[in-house]
Amino acid sequence: MTIALAPSATSTPNASVSWARSYLIVGLVALAAGLAVIFYAFRAQGLVNSEYDPYAFGAMGSSIAHGDGLAPFGSLIQRRAPLYPLMIGALYRAFGEQPLAVQLAQCLLLAGTTILVFDIGRRVFNQRTGVVAALVCAFNPMLLRYVADLQLETLLTFLFTLTIWCTVRFCERPTVFGGVAIGVAAGLASLTKSVAFPYPFLFAAGLLLVALLGRRRSRPSVPWAGLAAMFFALFLVISPWTIRNYFATGGHFVLLSSGASDAFLRGYIFTKPEYATLRLPPYTYAENESNQLFESLSSAAGTVWQRDDYETDQILNRAAVQQLVADPGAFVRKFGVGLFTFWYEMTSLTNSIIAGGLALVSWVLAIIGLRRSLREERPAWLLILPAIYLNVFLAALLALGRYSVPILPGLLIVSAFGIDTLLNSASRRLARG
Repeated sequence: MTIALAPSATSTPNASVSWARSYLIVGLVALAAGLAVIFYAFRAQGLVNSEYDPYAFGAMGSSIAHGDGLAPFGSLIQRRAPLYPLMIGALYRAFGEQPLAVQLAQCLLLAGTTILVFDIGRRVFNQRTGVVAALVCAFNPMLLRYVADLQLETLLTFLFTLTIWCTVRFCERPTVFGGVAIGVAAGLASLTKSVAFPYPFLFAAGLLLVALLGRRRSRPSVPWAGLAAMFFALFLVISPWTIRNYFATGGHFVLLSSGASDAFLRGYIFTKPEYATLRLPPYTYAENESNQLFESLSSAAGTVWQRDDYETDQILNRAAVQQLVADPGAFVRKFGVGLFTFWYEMTSLTNSIIAGGLALVSWVLAIIGLRRSLREERPAWLLILPAIYLNVFLAALLALGRYSVPILPGLLIVSAFGIDTLLNSASRRLARG
């Protein structure tokens, strides 16, 4: 089972030199944009909080660099995933506790994401789409926003985009090695934030559906060996953290530190009309209201919130189930509102308008690109499926504007194909008249 490469993806010796130059250029452009944010724009702007370490990832990295590990931050490190603190810890250990070391690493990750976007665009569509998508990513405010401070979005976006790139390569050549590559990339993304973990299963389901439809056209069967290798690699990558969690929690099975019930309950609060419509700043008032809820739930259970991560998880798990069973209509409301807040709900009205406006334009262009891709039988589903998945999945939990960042590169590639379609139409009209 393979997909046809775009003509621009074929390779000759001279073409290889040209592609290498193109990769270098788009990477350097993104790197320059990231450096501009670090050394000037982030400090000069007043739209977002300029606090360097808002979620204590730097403190975790410092603990790792000093040899204390993650133990000071709870048995499940406050229900977070470990890879981002480990990256910071490695950088601090190598270069000292220099914020610039992490910022420069995140600039390189942004450049890596841009290079992957260019390559995906040229493989699935054409060279111009790859170039446009890469430039849009390099200067996208949503992607640049997380380069200069300690938030995991830049690492997660790179790893999620790498996972998508691996799925594209797998569909070109469905080998066992290709399956392993998807599993490793998705495993690393899951160790950055657990929302990435279900995606390989959804990709496999999509591949099975495509294969089922393709049988009517005498296309090859499902690459079972490659898919099995993908799942094996996925679980192999995350297994050390699962084993660590088992011992850290006193013998309880915790596949990944997800905080899913925490997010599920917060979602009811963040989607209230006063927060969803931004009459009140959600990251202040909704956050405080959520914390008060969790403190009251813990108190009712005879304990203190966050005294023990596993204990807190169990309390919130029970509360989440009770909430869902008691009022399914409230969940439907939360889910419906979350489908939209995923694209815009940020720290302020201005930020939300910017994020929502960019998302709206991206989807309009993506729909244009999707219509053409269906006519030309291009596998745009590999790029749109991640966006739909994360939108729907987080609408059921907690859907905030910054959570859409990891799937933006894939969406923007299809948007760039929409731009390519409009440019082609304009060229034809000029030629006729």
